[in-house]
Amino acid sequence: MKNHYFIRSVKVLAISLLALIVINLISNFFYHRFDLTEEKRYTLTSSTKKLLNGLDGKIDVEVYLSGKDLPAGIKILQNETRELLQEFRTNSKGLVTFHFFDYNSIKDQKKREDFQMELVKKGLRPTNLEVKSENGYTEKLVFPGAIIKANGREIPVQILENQFSVGAQGSLNNSINFLEYKLANSIQKITKDHPTKIAFLQGHGELGIEPLQEFLKALSEQNFILDKVELDKDKLLNNNIDILLIAKPQTALNDYEKFLIDQYIMGGGKTLWLLDNVICDLDSFKLAPSIVAIPRDLNLDDLLFRYGVRAEHNLVLDLYCNQIPIIESVGGNPQPKLFPWVFYPVSVNKKNHPIVKNLDPVAFKFVSSLDTLNNPNVKKTILLSSSSYSRMQQTPFQIFLEGAKQKPNPYLFNQKDIPMAVLLEGEFSSLYKNQFTADLQKLLAIQNVTFKPKSNLNKMIVIADGDIASNDLDAKGVPLALGYDKYSRQVFANKDFLLNCVEYLVDDNNLIDARNREVKMRLLDKAKVLEQKTKWQIATFAFPLLLILIFGFIYSYRRKRKYAR
Repeated sequence: MKNHYFIRSVKVLAISLLALIVINLISNFFYHRFDLTEEKRYTLTSSTKKLLNGLDGKIDVEVYLSGKDLPAGIKILQNETRELLQEFRTNSKGLVTFHFFDYNSIKDQKKREDFQMELVKKGLRPTNLEVKSENGYTEKLVFPGAIIKANGREIPVQILENQFSVGAQGSLNNSINFLEYKLANSIQKITKDHPTKIAFLQGHGELGIEPLQEFLKALSEQNFILDKVELDKDKLLNNNIDILLIAKPQTALNDYEKFLIDQYIMGGGKTLWLLDNVICDLDSFKLAPSIVAIPRDLNLDDLLFRYGVRAEHNLVLDLYCNQIPIIESVGGNPQPKLFPWVFYPVSVNKKNHPIVKNLDPVAFKFVSSLDTLNNPNVKKTILLSSSSYSRMQQTPFQIFLEGAKQKPNPYLFNQKDIPMAVLLEGEFSSLYKNQFTADLQKLLAIQNVTFKPKSNLNKMIVIADGDIASNDLDAKGVPLALGYDKYSRQVFANKDFLLNCVEYLVDDNNLIDARNREVKMRLLDKAKVLEQKTKWQIATFAFPLLLILIFGFIYSYRRKRKYAR
């Protein structure tokens, strides 16, 4: 009898082992991960999968979310990053590799500091975190980012969002939401045979290198090729320019220049317009107590009108605004004091478009309004607009600096959601399709292209403020971070907004769909945890032990009855 049970047990064990081996062999050829989460947080978007499946070279990701005594939020982000990179590795058939590196493991302090400086130069921003220790709280410097390496190039990825408008928990949620997009987008850029080329229009008083320094630096860090183009000297058409960036021209463009831009757009070129349609500058108050805001004629109204938007020659005034310093005498000593300046609107994102989703407020200076027009072939999406307490002021208009000290009448600010940045997508019609003269034909012949009366599917973004891309300077003339206001010491999302605009314009694979992901952080209710702590301790520890005892008793009882016969 005993031999019979022994042989049967050996057979069951052998069959089980054989089944396990077969399942493992099959799983090597047929991999599938079952994502049972409500929002499919562990399932990559189809565009990301397509990108990873199409890789033909190795990608290495070095992550710096590592170290001892990290706060709980950073550990959550660390785990999410590791799990996502594991998915990237699987879908790329091992071409994406990753490792976590703790720079604190470098014992030599000088070498460790040099390594930190290298990370900053590469574009990673450090963050000071409060870490709980035995002696209270201490500060810990971390670099919550990664460096993606391939083809002898490197791209930094800032994993942790640092958004003052949503707090620490909101920043953590957004960091997890945007993680797939950031990594996939960086991989796409670093594997391109020809990096995206952005040309800045020059020759009409546009912003130069100094005010654009931080924006240029941010674009360069993201592997974009930067160039400039003067339409009377350089070739715009057939020059492999992916984006033409027009940053605050101050003099009018002539018809030949407009024609070249029009045909660039008809040929599929993307355009980012940063326009100041009103002549107005805060520095003018250094010379006089008041200034007159007057319209600026850029000779672009008919061109933009044809594409589907009207750029007005007015000013948007908003009660939700930034501040400016005005000198006041306090006890006989002149001191600067901050006052709200309604001519500097701050736009809080209200849209769910990937460009602006979960974006911090964006700061404007003397911004005009935009009006979208009825054009069935072009889809218009308002990206940024004014608050619910705003109004439009027609120009010419006299502005007094002392007016900032007076409390504005809220009843006058009775307009809302005035458009200030608009995305246009669709098939654009040429302004010149019915006025293609012999002179224009010669102009195209010089650049060796044929006239196009209509574009294929294309996109452009129009922003009614040229200074949105301009960085301030400190007292020594050193450029400050783009979006940082030296008076209020707030960091606005100007840089992130502009980078998102550029990324969206050149994203032909819809990778930005991953930016629309919504991962819900299901946190414990702290009040309930304290109130029901004992009950759940019993439920999680005592109840499983009780079940094991009951199972053991039943198993022992049945075994005794079976062998007692």
